[in-house]
Amino acid sequence: MMFKLYNEDFRNHLYNIDGDFTIVTDPPYNINFNYNEYEDNLSDSDYINLISELKGNKLAIIHYPEETMKYFVPALGVPDEVNVWAYNSNLPGRQSRLINYYNTKPDYNKVLQPYKNPNDKRVKAQIAKGRIGVRSYDWFSDIQLVKNVSKQKYNHPCPVPVKLMERIILLTTNEGDTIIDPFMGSGTTGVASLNTGRKFIGFEIDTEYFDMAQERLLEVEMRKAEER
Repeated sequence: MMFKLYNEDFRNHLYNIDGDFTIVTDPPYNINFNYNEYEDNLSDSDYINLISELKGNKLAIIHYPEETMKYFVPALGVPDEVNVWAYNSNLPGRQSRLINYYNTKPDYNKVLQPYKNPNDKRVKAQIAKGRIGVRSYDWFSDIQLVKNVSKQKYNHPCPVPVKLMERIILLTTNEGDTIIDPFMGSGTTGVASLNTGRKFIGFEIDTEYFDMAQERLLEVEMRKAEER
């Protein structure tokens, strides 16, 4: 099995995990979001203390720009690098999130993006040589929010797209590496990890979300076994 899941607080186990790993996570936002069991309204100091538990690890962590400055910088310091994930949204001031990297940096050559001007002579020449695109950028605008969540089988209030987590994982790790998500939710980071040939360890305190994640990852493992 390529994954291991814990229906517990990550702080019970994270420090005992041996070997090299990268944390990729989209944590609770601390903006009074309506999660199932978790109360998303910690005091500023308690939330900063929670996030600071991740300090010192290779880490890619997502949040809104203002909250990144308010919480992540005090908890983790200034990021080594930042990506912008921009998307369409009807919420004022919520059209982008930052992907903040600590103790690791994305390698933009690992993910190619299509040429923007495929009819340009120089681009045509590159395509003729078999090159399918250019290195990716630090601004992602081609991945949109997950919508109509209530109609989906795995109903989590604020899932991020699998494609986004796959991109982060591809930019920062190699096949066979271990990815950890301390705030697993419905398992999107785990799905992205298995899809890209990584191992996964996930933590989730909410039993309903944990069960969703476990079912999703088992489905991915079964699909990949059938493909082999």
